[in-house]
Amino acid sequence: CYNDEEVQTLQSENNAHRNSELTKLVKSISVHNASFDDFIDNTSCFSIKFPYQIQVNSEPRNITSEQDILELSNTEQIEIVYPVKAIFYNYEEHNIVSGTDFNLVKSVCDENFNIQPNYCLDIQYPIVLKEFNDLTQSFETFQLNTDRQVFRHLENLHDNDIFEIEYPIFLLDSSSNSIQINSNSDFIAVFNESQQNCE
Repeated sequence: CYNDEEVQTLQSENNAHRNSELTKLVKSISVHNASFDDFIDNTSCFSIKFPYQIQVNSEPRNITSEQDILELSNTEQIEIVYPVKAIFYNYEEHNIVSGTDFNLVKSVCDENFNIQPNYCLDIQYPIVLKEFNDLTQSFETFQLNTDRQVFRHLENLHDNDIFEIEYPIFLLDSSSNSIQINSNSDFIAVFNESQQNCE
């Protein structure tokens, strides 16, 4: 016997599951943006966690922010000083102790990185997910406040989980315009348009 809210989630045209198109699109917006330090680590699959040290033309330099990276030149010879900690696209962290370890981690991560990030949209938080597990007959509501929380939540969904975003929500485009989203179909349409129009 389901209560009214559970029935609405099960029957809603806005419900989704772990392999839904909507789930993939939300994850592509909430994925960890690891592209800002590609100049140093040569991968968008993970970023290196601040603070850390590099050698620039054999001189040590501390990297504590994105601004430090912007000040580097592509004419300089850059080497990472180990150990460092990597933050993967899925927000998991891993200690890297050597150049050999770095190459192995990068290779495995790049191989498993099957998400096409969309950096043209941002979710305005908080958002609420209503979730029902058909196997355990359990119903829960989750308030999520960060990209990390959203991505990890969707990443950990089970096959029997059905969820619904509590609309309306708002997305920010690349020009910082706020766009109201009232349904899954709205979300998908705005997502697809953003990829065509993002600068």
